[in-house]
Amino acid sequence: MDTVARTRELRQNTVMIPPWPVLILYIYGILLIVGGAMGYVKAKSVPSLVAGLVCGVIAILMGLDYTWHWAPVVALILALVLIFLMGRRYLKTRKAMPALMIVVLSVIVAIVQIYIMAVDGLGNGRL
Repeated sequence: MDTVARTRELRQNTVMIPPWPVLILYIYGILLIVGGAMGYVKAKSVPSLVAGLVCGVIAILMGLDYTWHWAPVVALILALVLIFLMGRRYLKTRKAMPALMIVVLSVIVAIVQIYIMAVDGLGNGRL
């Protein structure tokens, strides 16, 4: 079997794992959606449900099309907005859940997006 055929066979039998920045956005999006749903179940908070769904879907969509030129920028803006809003909420209530947890997750996502933009550039399609 020649090298080209062997490479093609290996690609067909290999499970493709998304790159780590994309996985982080998927996990972030799922946690935001679950957090919004938990806020609704626990406190009957419709704003928590809507905010969790909207922010979670945005994070997941940016992960799905991470090679789009503006995906890291949109993900960074989303993370910074959540850092600001939930940081204010934590400073006001001093309750770690859910505000501080969202701030910590958002800081991680923001750092990853800054790293990707600094190292790989924007939307170069290599991911």
